[in-house]
Amino acid sequence: MSAASLSSAPSSKAPSNPTTRTPSTPSEVFDDILSSAQPPPTYSQQTWNPSNPYFPHYHNQNMSSTAITTPPEPLIPPTPALFTTPPILQDTLQTHSSKDQLATAEICMKHLSNPSDPFPILSRREHIAFLESGILGGQNGKLHRGMVALDASRPWIIYWCLQGLASLGVDVGKYRERVISSLRPLQNASGGFGGGNGQESHITSSYAAVLALAVVGRGDENGEEGEALEVVDRRTMFHWLHEIKDWESGGFRVCIGGEEDVRGVYCALVILALLGLPTSGNLVKGTKEYLGRCQTYEGGFGATPNGNEAHGGYAFCTLAGLCILGEPAVVLKKYLDMDRLVSWLSARQYAPEGGLSGRTNKLVDGCYSTWVGGCWALIEAGINGPQDGNEETLGEKKVVGSLWSREGLARYIMNCCQSPKGGLRDKPGKGADYYHSNYILLGLASTQNYFYYTSSPIPLSSPPPSSPSNPESGDIPIPLAAPFLWHYSPRIPSNTPNVAEAIVKDMPAWPDDVTEEDLLPGQEVESDRLKVHHPIFNIPFERAGEIEAWWKGKMGF
Repeated sequence: MSAASLSSAPSSKAPSNPTTRTPSTPSEVFDDILSSAQPPPTYSQQTWNPSNPYFPHYHNQNMSSTAITTPPEPLIPPTPALFTTPPILQDTLQTHSSKDQLATAEICMKHLSNPSDPFPILSRREHIAFLESGILGGQNGKLHRGMVALDASRPWIIYWCLQGLASLGVDVGKYRERVISSLRPLQNASGGFGGGNGQESHITSSYAAVLALAVVGRGDENGEEGEALEVVDRRTMFHWLHEIKDWESGGFRVCIGGEEDVRGVYCALVILALLGLPTSGNLVKGTKEYLGRCQTYEGGFGATPNGNEAHGGYAFCTLAGLCILGEPAVVLKKYLDMDRLVSWLSARQYAPEGGLSGRTNKLVDGCYSTWVGGCWALIEAGINGPQDGNEETLGEKKVVGSLWSREGLARYIMNCCQSPKGGLRDKPGKGADYYHSNYILLGLASTQNYFYYTSSPIPLSSPPPSSPSNPESGDIPIPLAAPFLWHYSPRIPSNTPNVAEAIVKDMPAWPDDVTEEDLLPGQEVESDRLKVHHPIFNIPFERAGEIEAWWKGKMGF
């Protein structure tokens, strides 16, 4: 029997109640399932934590203890059922992966559905203390002996802690001399930085060292100490990048004689852009094509063009690398299958957890708040195209709005990723570490802001005229200007013209928007709004403009 005849045949199980509504769309079916799975709780089922500033504050009401016991209307919004209901679709084939997935969802639901604190505030002081321990050491001024295993990752530890502190609003300039004295010995005379003293230069440790110096910023106002990036020998770095360039494939190796992958490409491009190095000599020829070939059948990106598994970290490296080399609306659409990419990336966010995974059939992990969550800013910008630089007109031009659940990620981070002792973690049951703390904070900042870019005054994609000596020139105009054209706004545009969406439905303001009049007696509010970071470089946003002005003011090397 055909599908058509099935749909036209009378049903023997038609509902007897003629008023029964039959959902007409998958979205309505899903909403019905959620509403029946968990009815909205009454206030008697809720215990209000009056110190939680995410909940609405009631004006012109007597906020005494009696008023709190018998609360005014409207009711405080409980956690939506989406985040407190087991996955509706579950694997029928039980495997280790499916069992781990269900167990993770169950433990996350316990954190997400806490009735007394369904949307916790950020434990800012505890996280600052944890990250400062990575810069200053413990009570004896040294890191825990377990950190010996990360001896080849010294620049990374410095960057993770510095950027995490910067996200939390700490003035990291006070660590400037300590950072410079720690990183200077890691720079090799042949160019680049090693992961530790006397170690071979590596693209990832060079990238982390450049980012750490970028985060720590300039010296005093008189400019006597100057820009921290002056520590980098730009000339030898330039020559070293030529040595690790793979001229045949268009990619970059991680070190001389080392493997080649998208990490190497992204790190090399960030170094080129932040140091204002020229791209002459075909240094980026074939690079965009290399990145495009890393897209897999799933829609994500593998480490190389050889059919590796799609991974969130490689996805960010690919997208950010392309956005360094050109205007997002041009390069992303030209070199990538955007439909498959959006499909794969959407599948990385889970319910009920709200967090993000890095690969198919893998568990949520807080670090993908950046590696996957950070992709959405680049994709949305690529779909929307350049916007007007005036924030007040943001959204007047047709935009797609949020393609991902900012609320879901914010709830996962606030409920599941904060360690009670300070620092942030992969998921409940895991320990906090500097790596996860940094990238989770960056991901939380992404939920709080909308990133967009403006048109460049000069062409970004067309090569200069060829010359008789180099008719196949693939150089693009220098400097790499594309990553310095980005802007941000705390208003999240929707796909409805002239409308900006709230981050969290029914909770329209982050706590820094709460005024003194809104506070209860004895209530103290610390802002949960984080310092904005650059969506490509992952450093404080304002530093990108300062760094661009620094290298533009230099004459050659």
